[in-house]
Amino acid sequence: MHTNVRRLRVFGPAAIAMMLVAMIFAAPLGLQSVAAQEDLAIQTRVQILHASPDLGKCEVHINYDEVLDEFEYGDMSDWIDFEPGGARVTITADRAGFNYAIFDAVYPSPAGNDYYMVITDALVLGGVFDRSTIPDGGARVQIVQGSVALPAVNVTASGDRVSFATELAYGRSSEAQVVPAGTYDLEVTLADTGDVAVTLPGVTFEGNMTYQLFIIGQPGDENHPLEIRTMENTTLEQATPTA
Repeated sequence: MHTNVRRLRVFGPAAIAMMLVAMIFAAPLGLQSVAAQEDLAIQTRVQILHASPDLGKCEVHINYDEVLDEFEYGDMSDWIDFEPGGARVTITADRAGFNYAIFDAVYPSPAGNDYYMVITDALVLGGVFDRSTIPDGGARVQIVQGSVALPAVNVTASGDRVSFATELAYGRSSEAQVVPAGTYDLEVTLADTGDVAVTLPGVTFEGNMTYQLFIIGQPGDENHPLEIRTMENTTLEQATPTA
């Protein structure tokens, strides 16, 4: 999935060392068209993951409403409903005294879609869940590389040798891949050496579901170890009851 990139202003002392860059909520095939929006109940929502080891606690505001408070590394929010159109996202450092802003941007966010956002050390990564129909009851899987300290990686399912991503660098997303529903042992290896960086054994991908998998953490860091975190969502076909 290709995403647009926009440079943004950073305010106050840099808890995040370099300038933040926003990955605009890009639209894969699952993005709802205007016609589809007229037929479905319009609900627009986002799920947020804190994956920045250096940031500490933060607050997240959408359209000036505080939606997350004391949000810490490793925390993943529930689904958050918000007003679509042009959603303003502001992240402030949660500190005693003045909570200075470290990120402020307006995202185009058409109504009727489910979005994800991942706060990492140098980037805020955002995208849209592709909820389009999946052939033959399979599962849709996409990998996002959210660890700034990790070089490019390959991601495979060790048992079936399914390749989910090749030479995936920090801040990049793999192409979404449809696989048969079932249980997989995932393995992340360094693209240049083949060394194993992190594994996720026994992950189950259910049929007619779409999954976003995020590689986060830092190699050798006991407090923020490398791991794979998962967000999941239903396809529209599964979410719409049949008569």
